[in-house]
Amino acid sequence: MKWLLPVLAVFMIGALLLSRVVKPDTDRRDEAQHSISPEQAAEYAGRFVEVCGEVLQATHATQIGGSPVFLNFGDAHPNQVFTVVIWQRFHSLWPQTPHRIFDGQFVCATGDVEMHGGTPQIEIRHPDRIHIARR
Repeated sequence: MKWLLPVLAVFMIGALLLSRVVKPDTDRRDEAQHSISPEQAAEYAGRFVEVCGEVLQATHATQIGGSPVFLNFGDAHPNQVFTVVIWQRFHSLWPQTPHRIFDGQFVCATGDVEMHGGTPQIEIRHPDRIHIARR
């Protein structure tokens, strides 16, 4: 029984530390320090940022597994400078398929920049992470 209090104390301290380190995805919205352009996104690979620019091509790739929506910035595929990816399992969170909402719009997307085939991209899993913005 003497060991119960020290074990409980260690568990509580560990839980407290973990709560400060691990944050749910939706709580990270305010972490982006500033907005960057799609052309700058590659420089921020591995970092959490907000990327803002005009969507020049929006496609719903139903022929690809997972039926993603691709929002391409800077140019159409395969010459885009940045891409936002929204997988089909998240489409129901929007009032209509996201490519219809964001095509031709000036958009800001917030998330972790990852490189895919030499192109920076952000995967969006919730509407809180992307919005139509003023230029």
